[in-house]
Amino acid sequence: MLGTFLFKIGDFGVPTMGVCVLVGAVLAVLLSWLLRKKSTLDWNGEVVDAIILAVLLGFVGMKVLYWIVTPDVFSTAFKNGVFRGILSLLMEGMVFYGGLIGGIIGIILVARKKKKNFFEFSDLMAPCFCVAHAFGRIGCLLVGCCYGVAKGEPMLFGAATYQGTCAVYYPELPNNEGAGPAWRLPVPLMEAVFLLVLCAVLVLIYRKSKKLGKVTGWYLVLYALWRFGIEGFRGDKIRGVYGLFSTSQWISFGILIAGIVILILSRKWKRGEPFKEFREEELKVPEPEAPAEEPEEPAGEPEAPVEEPEAPVEEPEEPAEDSDSDGGDE
Repeated sequence: MLGTFLFKIGDFGVPTMGVCVLVGAVLAVLLSWLLRKKSTLDWNGEVVDAIILAVLLGFVGMKVLYWIVTPDVFSTAFKNGVFRGILSLLMEGMVFYGGLIGGIIGIILVARKKKKNFFEFSDLMAPCFCVAHAFGRIGCLLVGCCYGVAKGEPMLFGAATYQGTCAVYYPELPNNEGAGPAWRLPVPLMEAVFLLVLCAVLVLIYRKSKKLGKVTGWYLVLYALWRFGIEGFRGDKIRGVYGLFSTSQWISFGILIAGIVILILSRKWKRGEPFKEFREEELKVPEPEAPAEEPEEPAGEPEAPVEEPEAPVEEPEEPAEDSDSDGGDE
């Protein structure tokens, strides 16, 4: 465990979490570039814009949700001055679901501006989210936040007690936690491994399936299920607990329902089709008058065949007279 700073030079320190997030962001952008050939989007003109806005609004979302669930940080942040207080608020504490919501809002804004389907962006970027999130969890492990239960503490809503399997020693925890050194379950490391596996699964789905929204739906469903379960092994109380469940578990319910709905609807969607069909319908709005005139032409065509049978009707009369004349000769 490295602590808040990766290293320090005098009063200047390089934040550990910042470095991990930066590495994750670079790898996420690289992955989006590698997947660009399977997408109908222009990577330079559309995907990059979505990434930038998703990162910016994602950071805002992570901070805002953290401030909502831990309002006490405002009372302690400015004890050492205004400037240090602002830095403390900006650098310490983040909640992933806030970042996910902010990132989704950013993608929606770019999709509307570019007049593209939202799921064209989200399907491409879902595996990239997993990579960035995984390295963020590695940062959590190194900093000492988002930790698991300590050896001998209850877990899974009190249904079991942690016996110390695969424990990691935490020599120091954030000051506002008030928890001493202990051997703890490395929840951040477990989640980092899960996210990298999930990334591989989503990439496989993205490359094999042409259903629009399928990658997004599976990402939301699988992560919501994982997050709801792993919260039962968390030992930090700062994340907020309301009733029986934590803040993230309550949000997981909504994320899970949204993912299931998207998976159901994605059966009828294909990449590139929903928005194109919508645009074609808009272009065909002024055309209803043309079909109204077309039925008049087939109405006149049957008149010609009706007159044709009249000629053969007269022809049988001539043979009738011939037969009479033949009978007279006999």
